Amino acid sequence: MTLQECEIDENKPLLKQLAQLPPDQYQAWLLRTSRGKARFFESDALEAVTAVKWWVVPLLWLPVAALLAVQASAVLPLRPLAALAAAGVLLWQLIEYSLHRWVFHVVPSHPHMILAHFLMHGNHHKYPSDIDRLVFPPLPACLPASIIYGTLRSCLPQAPAASVFSGVLVGYVAYDCLHYLMHSGHLRGRLRTRHMHHHYADDTVAYGISSPLFDILFGTQQQKAKSTS
Repeated sequence: MTLQECEIDENKPLLKQLAQLPPDQYQAWLLRTSRGKARFFESDALEAVTAVKWWVVPLLWLPVAALLAVQASAVLPLRPLAALAAAGVLLWQLIEYSLHRWVFHVVPSHPHMILAHFLMHGNHHKYPSDIDRLVFPPLPACLPASIIYGTLRSCLPQAPAASVFSGVLVGYVAYDCLHYLMHSGHLRGRLRTRHMHHHYADDTVAYGISSPLFDILFGTQQQKAKSTS
């Protein structure tokens, strides 16, 4: 099947069309970056869930982080609480790196995997200028948030788990807001440069968005990144 036979009409809802693509044709289509935005679903209600303004993320999650920290402060002194929250920020950066490298950049081999991949991350590489899809929608975000907190709670008492998770949430908010600022053109400098390198030059490097720490540790930092944008 040729690429022409698999041509996608980007003026129509995409998911039904993408389900018909063989994996190699999906990858070829995904690599051809498009400007603007596309429609995913025929349903207006489902379509609305996929788009969110950047400010919704800090508005929702920072109060949750603050509440967890206040609850933990009733049990823990300030220094241990702050140290655990800082560990939570680092934990988020590891989660961010791991998801981006080993989940979001997996090559899908089945129609259902293609749809999941496109919804999770493929759409962002195809439409990197779609500013209403630069942050993760709150409703789907509740699932990984619950898994992370549940895992922490199974390993730690309530107050330390709450402290670490408050740091995870702060790290997540920083990640999503920085990601928005990079693609909207409001942030310049090395972080943006390395992320644009990931998008437009080599998507096998620079998996960390909010920090290059784990790219350095795992050997996926791009070479000779410039500080201009």
